[in-house]
Amino acid sequence: MAISSNQTVLDFLNGQAGVGQNKAGIAVKAFVLNIAISLGLFAFEISGFFLLKSSAMGRRIYQPKTYLVQDRLRVEAVPANPVKWIRRIFNIEDEELKAKCGLDGYFFIQLLRAMIIIFAPLMALIVTVLLPINYNGGKDSRIFVLGNQSVASNITSFDRLSWQNVAPTETGRYWAHLVCAALAISWTLYRMYREKLNFIDVRQRFLTSPEHRLKASAKTVLITNIPREYRSKEALEALYDVFVDNDDHSRLTAWVNRDYGSLRALVARRRSLRHGLEKEELRILRQVNKKHQTSGEATTSKRIVENTSQESLAPDDENEAYTEHDEQKISTAYETDCHETAQLWHKYLKPSTASKISLIRGKDGSWKRATSFKIWASGEKKLVPKIAWLRAEIAHLTVQIEKLLLNLDDEERFKKQNSAFIQFDRQMSAHMACSLVSHNRAGRMSPRFLEVAPHEIIWRNMGVTSLGRFFRSSIALVLFAAMLLLWGLPTTILASMSQLNSLRFSVIWLYWLQRWPNWIISFISGPLTSILLALLVQLLVPALLRKLAVFVGAPTRSKREIIVQDFYFTFLFIELVLVTSISSGIFNVIPQIAKDPRNIPTILANDLPRSANYFFNYLIVQSLGFSGSVLFQYLRILYITTIWPWFTQTPREEAWLQTTIPHQMWGNVYSLITNFAVIGLIYCIISPLMLVFVTITFSLFWVAYRHNYYYVQRNKVDTHGLLFNNAISQLFAGIYVLEIALIGLFLLVRDTDDKFACSSQATIMIVVLVLTAVFHFLMEQHLRPLYEFLPVTLEDSAVDAERQRFLTLEDNEPSRQESGDSDGIELSELNPRGTLDGNVDEPTMKRASRVQTKSISATAAHARKALSKLRKEAGAKITEIHAHVLEPIAGSRRQDVADQLAAAIAGYPDELTDLSPQERDAELKAAFQDPITREPAPVIWIPQDPAGLSENVIKQTVKYGRYLQYSNAGAYLTTRNKCEVTQLAPDVRPDWLLDWVL
Repeated sequence: MAISSNQTVLDFLNGQAGVGQNKAGIAVKAFVLNIAISLGLFAFEISGFFLLKSSAMGRRIYQPKTYLVQDRLRVEAVPANPVKWIRRIFNIEDEELKAKCGLDGYFFIQLLRAMIIIFAPLMALIVTVLLPINYNGGKDSRIFVLGNQSVASNITSFDRLSWQNVAPTETGRYWAHLVCAALAISWTLYRMYREKLNFIDVRQRFLTSPEHRLKASAKTVLITNIPREYRSKEALEALYDVFVDNDDHSRLTAWVNRDYGSLRALVARRRSLRHGLEKEELRILRQVNKKHQTSGEATTSKRIVENTSQESLAPDDENEAYTEHDEQKISTAYETDCHETAQLWHKYLKPSTASKISLIRGKDGSWKRATSFKIWASGEKKLVPKIAWLRAEIAHLTVQIEKLLLNLDDEERFKKQNSAFIQFDRQMSAHMACSLVSHNRAGRMSPRFLEVAPHEIIWRNMGVTSLGRFFRSSIALVLFAAMLLLWGLPTTILASMSQLNSLRFSVIWLYWLQRWPNWIISFISGPLTSILLALLVQLLVPALLRKLAVFVGAPTRSKREIIVQDFYFTFLFIELVLVTSISSGIFNVIPQIAKDPRNIPTILANDLPRSANYFFNYLIVQSLGFSGSVLFQYLRILYITTIWPWFTQTPREEAWLQTTIPHQMWGNVYSLITNFAVIGLIYCIISPLMLVFVTITFSLFWVAYRHNYYYVQRNKVDTHGLLFNNAISQLFAGIYVLEIALIGLFLLVRDTDDKFACSSQATIMIVVLVLTAVFHFLMEQHLRPLYEFLPVTLEDSAVDAERQRFLTLEDNEPSRQESGDSDGIELSELNPRGTLDGNVDEPTMKRASRVQTKSISATAAHARKALSKLRKEAGAKITEIHAHVLEPIAGSRRQDVADQLAAAIAGYPDELTDLSPQERDAELKAAFQDPITREPAPVIWIPQDPAGLSENVIKQTVKYGRYLQYSNAGAYLTTRNKCEVTQLAPDVRPDWLLDWVL
């Protein structure tokens, strides 16, 4: 649709409505051309993948899980030989996929496999039966007499293989369509039921496995909408002790959430200032390095090695009480920095090189930065060095934050929220507490959530009330409806861009584009328009929906993805399936349906058959182009090699770029695949050829995503398969549309006497529709209780499996002790509960994850102290690795740097058994406490440089004491002025990997 002068507002808003109608009767030549282009693109992408996958850059892009993850998640290298690679893809075991990809990754592959199982047999049956029936003796270009009128047919190209080609003289053939439709619907419903049963079985076995039962999240429940009288640890434990043996409070742990918004704002500001300071320090370092290189002074990489990394880190007692002397010390250090003239960088650069910022004196006498709104304000002003000001601001903020960290229990400052985490001594207790009604008043202490991993919690949504959630949900639904209705705006603009070559000659205000070269116009109207539309649909829309999900009040990232899946599938189904098929546009159809819902079959029957060829092209592009891009990942190549290096400056940014592994946004990809399946179901009878393209699409996706999830992507969010279950349920949308469309199509069939010829078939389809709805209702009623909660019958077998695992640990314990490993979990803490007193049959386990908390401040302080110890231990391991590997540092040896980064990651603990009992206890006590309460003090990370300026800076900043810390460990400035890092940032939380296993 292009913009024209006589276009109405409704036409504009309808956007791509009925675009599928334009493809009716598509020429074979155009279809073959589309396939040829898609095959060429696919061949290019696959060739690029095979050429690059074993290179240094390819290792980072195509197989980061071979070295950039902890040992338990690492996989073997990608085979260089394409035949061995495809063989390896097919031979990956299900248990390997679960271990390396998580349940959502495993179930996504299972979803693709399920779609192949559904559509491949349907393709073999329906294509074989219906294509000859539709093609032979069809309407083609013949003239038929219907009643007293002669009607000329004009069925061409691939339409001759579809429903609409059956001649009026052969209406009896529609019985074949009815039988095939009944078989297709029956087979699909059967497979959906089997997949749901398999989902329940796999999910239950995973959740009751000994490895999962040991996690803190397996035994923890998030409770929302808690009344005021229960917003205390004691009250909650007294209420829920009914779910533990002997009403023993010691077997429960409660964390009542608090609003740490003021603390979070200070920490966010400190992070922002830290980033600005690191950029400014690096700017000076690079200019000095450039001068140093051109000055003729001797510079070798050995100079960097000999200058061992230095740190101005805090002393062991990080919780030392704040004193007024500290503020004075910071102010003195700031004044010294402002007037210091003997700094090393002055040897190479003029003093004017340093950036300055403007300060303005406030009414209270304090100096504040003059922002763009205050720059013209009257008052005393002065210019100060930016670095000095940033250092002082960070130090002052650290003082403020540390004072708040000592008073986390302050009721006035940090008010209690209406949610809490309750951790039980066993998994079954958590499921019982979550499934039973907690309060006698409706809506109180509800909803409740299971399997809440600490790293998935959206802390800002912990205080959302039931009324607030209702209003937010209502607003979100209104915004989503508006997005659906107004989708025509961007699509119309993009459609007009695709016709820019003709518009610049026909639209007056576009005449200035006539001077542009044809190749630019062709690029804008061709590839650029397609790219923008793909970005709009696959990136922008899901991003907006994810914002809506958080706005609604999703408490965890898992729940957020489930909400996004529902929103996004609805969007794709309406906009990419229905709206593109309906010729009159959504704004015209809605009034018709509202006036008489019985119009729905007729509308679908009139429009769906003519849109089939549009989806042929759509699936060809998706199956070949999109599956190839999943493997080739040209966007990541462009991002890593071209885009991001322009913006990457500091060592922290470089470390993030080199170590970040892509993760899947599950709500996006599940919805896209389900939408393809829905298209296949809708058109499986109307246009049987669609089954061929759908089957090819899912087969190629199965190969591409198996590689990606096994070798490339890491699962940061895991719903434990709930997305898969939702996706299977969403297939009913395709089945219902198919049935309703077939009812309308049968009612539209006329014989040569211009009478209803298929009323019997239509009646049978109505019965099938009713039976489908009954099956849908009964299946959901039958299986819904098993989707989320574990049945009691699994508890005994789960305990037996857990006990067997611990007995195995006992057998291995002597060798572990002989090896000198004394930092793991003590065996007595891993024994089944009751074994110490002889009662081995008791059906629960004594677990270290059941902990008792004291005050929030004390718990957070204990956790920060333990993290400080862990940081030093990890730093010692990293230093040892560098001393062994890094001799000397010369050039940009990417392979060595990558190996050292991998070794640095391996130096961080990734299992609770890696911690000492004291460290583990501190970690578990703070597991479900807002992580902002154990935020580490920032370390300004600058690179070592040949001129030795970084060492000089570190020595100079010691005067700020423990409130401003610098380090140049593991970061190096090369002769090309590029940052090279061999470890993560020094202030990264040393337990960052443990969040994944809690």
